Amino acid sequence: MSSHNSEHINDKPTLGQNELSRQMTVQLSPDQYERLFFQPSAPKGDLAKRLGNPTLVGVLGFLVPFSCTIFSLLQFQGSSPSSIASISGTFYFSGGIAMIIAGIAEFILGNSFPMAVFIIYGCHWTNLGYVNDPVHAIVASYATKSEPGALSQLYNAGQGHYNIVMTLITFVFLCGSLRINVPFVIVFFGLVFCFSFLAAGHYQLGYNPTIAGLKHAFYYFKIAGGFGLVSVITGWYLAIITVCATTGVPCPLPIFDLSQRVFAHNTNAQKGEHAGSVTQG
Repeated sequence: MSSHNSEHINDKPTLGQNELSRQMTVQLSPDQYERLFFQPSAPKGDLAKRLGNPTLVGVLGFLVPFSCTIFSLLQFQGSSPSSIASISGTFYFSGGIAMIIAGIAEFILGNSFPMAVFIIYGCHWTNLGYVNDPVHAIVASYATKSEPGALSQLYNAGQGHYNIVMTLITFVFLCGSLRINVPFVIVFFGLVFCFSFLAAGHYQLGYNPTIAGLKHAFYYFKIAGGFGLVSVITGWYLAIITVCATTGVPCPLPIFDLSQRVFAHNTNAQKGEHAGSVTQG
């Protein structure tokens, strides 16, 4: 090949790595992508650029057991709250393992809020799986000659207390989500009432272990399922947005970002919370 032809070929514009990066940012800018970490301000530093976004794993890990639980509370297709025992495996693996791994990844990236959300709810699902796992027979251990363990006042009082605590934790997360986005706020709003009515249902079973009391408790469980269904729908909405953003698929669904609308002036508090952030004097 002649030198002239070689020079002619070398003169042709090539699509280098930087140009590819610029083309990708046209589809999804760094700010648009990083706000899907569910952190009030975007992650800073090399880790956030080099590592993947664990938020999708955390969201899907939450939605799998939660959706199944809500369908059981709403008694879809002949199910009932007792059907939760049949899905205890999803509590361990999808809810527990997947969410805790996502929380650890968020910790590595320096995202404190989603780290706390994923790990706390991951532990919640693991606990729920352990309690409802027939192998451990936690419920059966409360059984007496006169009543099954599921109607025991001691068992239901403990479950009521636990759901009250989860209500308080979720309310704390609700306060923090006010600077994330509207769907995230709706998810926690629905969860607050979901846990509240679950507690009411367990307290009702404990104080009135009769057929009438069971029907009343199942009514509370169904209301909890109604509020939970709001969180389920909104959670899958977030999952669709996140997976489309991760793969670069155009998605017309708005995220309703609140980071620049609610307490937008108070951004200094988050500067030290991200991986790779450096405080300058």
